Amino acid sequence: MLMKFKVLERGEDSIKFLVEGADVSFVNALRRTILADVPTFAVDEVEFFENDSALFDEIIAHRLAMLPLTTPYERFSLDSLDLDDYTVTLSLEAEGPGMVYSGDLRSSDDDVVPANPNVPIVKLADGQRLSFNAYARLGRGRDHAKWQPGYVYYKYLTRIHVSKDVEGWEELKKLAERRNLPIENKEDELVISTVRAFYIPRAFEHHIGDKIREEIVPGTFVFTVESNGELPVEEMVAIALKILMRKSDRFINELHKLAD
Repeated sequence: MLMKFKVLERGEDSIKFLVEGADVSFVNALRRTILADVPTFAVDEVEFFENDSALFDEIIAHRLAMLPLTTPYERFSLDSLDLDDYTVTLSLEAEGPGMVYSGDLRSSDDDVVPANPNVPIVKLADGQRLSFNAYARLGRGRDHAKWQPGYVYYKYLTRIHVSKDVEGWEELKKLAERRNLPIENKEDELVISTVRAFYIPRAFEHHIGDKIREEIVPGTFVFTVESNGELPVEEMVAIALKILMRKSDRFINELHKLAD
């Protein structure tokens, strides 16, 4: 069966799409590849020159490491199995009183900056100073969560069949419409496709398994990707698919070597 993709929702930093003609092993491999193998920039080392704040160097370094940094995917071979050795310096010199934000960092590369400039790092009291260089590099989520580009999850597409013998089935129809779920209004039943989460109200639970039943659509999954801001969600998926293809090619080549 030919695999098909259909975009269901597209937000600023998220995408939800339908995958048809796939199995669990493929969609889970795609999920794991996005989380573990798609590279992003993150702070990996911090050199402190002065820190009079209330926080230890280690705590500030940890906060810097978890800041999502924009990653210029068009400049790097992010689908390669080998990463480019490239370091970006994010420097800061600040004096209190006031809050130090991620937007106060000065980057040596205009394409690698905090994805959100409003993340608080530390509050400086009057006369307190903070000065450091933070060094960011490309890495993968398999090594540390700071390199994960976002969140990824999936579910089976299911259809909920509601018999029109159920008293108040119109209420379920209204609930599904409010969730913008696809609905088939048949002669004897209502069929709701769960492209988003849908829960049967408690008042109808005693009908589940009898007049209300859920059907799993074989080989069809609802896949959701949310970006931290390092990469556009489309690129997260595209890069992951390229990485999967490269790994498959390498595996096939190794098999051929063994056969020879």
